[in-house]
Amino acid sequence: MSEKTTAPKESTRSDEDILLDLNFVPQWAKKEPAANHYAADNRSERRPSRDHRGGPPRSGERRPSRDSRAPHGARPPQGRSEDRRGPQGDRAPFRGNRSDEPRREYAPRPQQMELPVGIKFLPEQKRLASLVRQVHHSKRAYPLMDLAHIFLADPRGHMVKLEVNPDVENFKLYQGKRSKMVATDREVLLRQIVESHLEDFFVKEESDVEPPKGVFPMIGKIDNILIGPTNHHSYAGRLTEIHRSHYSGMPFDRFKQRVVSVRDEELVEKWKEEASHKTIYRLIDEPEGKEFSLVQAEDHVRNNIVDAEIEEVTRAVLPSTLARKITDYNLIRMVREAWQQESRFPMSLSFALRAAFRHLHLETFKAGKNINFITSVKPCPIAPEKAVENIRHILEFLADHPGSTRQQLVEGLLDGKTDDAEKVHEIQKPILWLVDRGHLIEFFNGTLSVPSHRKNKRRR
Repeated sequence: MSEKTTAPKESTRSDEDILLDLNFVPQWAKKEPAANHYAADNRSERRPSRDHRGGPPRSGERRPSRDSRAPHGARPPQGRSEDRRGPQGDRAPFRGNRSDEPRREYAPRPQQMELPVGIKFLPEQKRLASLVRQVHHSKRAYPLMDLAHIFLADPRGHMVKLEVNPDVENFKLYQGKRSKMVATDREVLLRQIVESHLEDFFVKEESDVEPPKGVFPMIGKIDNILIGPTNHHSYAGRLTEIHRSHYSGMPFDRFKQRVVSVRDEELVEKWKEEASHKTIYRLIDEPEGKEFSLVQAEDHVRNNIVDAEIEEVTRAVLPSTLARKITDYNLIRMVREAWQQESRFPMSLSFALRAAFRHLHLETFKAGKNINFITSVKPCPIAPEKAVENIRHILEFLADHPGSTRQQLVEGLLDGKTDDAEKVHEIQKPILWLVDRGHLIEFFNGTLSVPSHRKNKRRR
């Protein structure tokens, strides 16, 4: 994709620090819940506008924090994911049209209806592989639900799975083969492919040309958009282009009635300056081939490409960053609602993660009130009386003081006298071995606990 058509880049960070989202700051220092990124999107201006009667939700609801829950016999971990209650939106709330922007008119909003489509969320594979590497390396235990929230909070961290209910006949989803965009109505998908996914078929090129020459007494405009002199050969094409790009919800005849022609030399000079920058489109498969204007490129896609581009499917999996741009009104509404429900309790994502972790040789165990944890080391409890003296002291102390940190363990065994470096080292030395063998569990926030003797059933 050329740089002219590349979408704005999102802030990036290394995939190798995903687990940093399980931060360990106090509860009062947590960030406020952020907006639902399916409701705050960068979709085209052609979507239905919101008004005083209501509309799609613009942000996630604030929810009280859950009660802290501890591993079996341990104090609760203090760190929670800062983004667990909702991902950060990237658009300011809707405030209506500004005085310096052209007034838009839109087609009526479609009737709200429930679709026979199930919506689930899956982890993005590269992020999943990165997190698994980190868990294997750290030898620590992480709460499954918190990991699910990390994936869900990042639009780049999860996929959206749309699937037609199996007991429903004569209902299909339509998906673009290149764009991967989905809709329940073929015409809706056709319009979106033509209007928003032109870069899948064309390369956009910018060039400077000689400004138009001639005498132009009148210039046409609508709102603050210059169309061009009425006696210039580009006027009709420009009129069509502006209607499609800014006023597609308005009948073309009504659009033309709103166009005004004025005598204004400054506007004519401004139009000449704009017209000296030419934008052309060439087919990706024919980089040296025919030049197309925007209108011609859209017509070419509509008349020659779309029929082969759109296919009927019963199941589609697409990145969250693409799913948030769905323009099918009822489908994106259901995705928003599914995300809000999943953000409260990530059921489908946690099930998908658990299966993936098992396949990638991670261990799942339960602690506390049936909280699922993920680790690379299988918990393996041993009886303190069967261990050597220094290890027996560690196991007995942690059995009586679960959830202690290494520092607290040292202070407890030495009665607070930690100035003897040799004795401190003697206590700390076997901890790594105990954790590596599963005789101790080190949780994501650095607390230690002896494994429970209850059996953790593992599904085959």
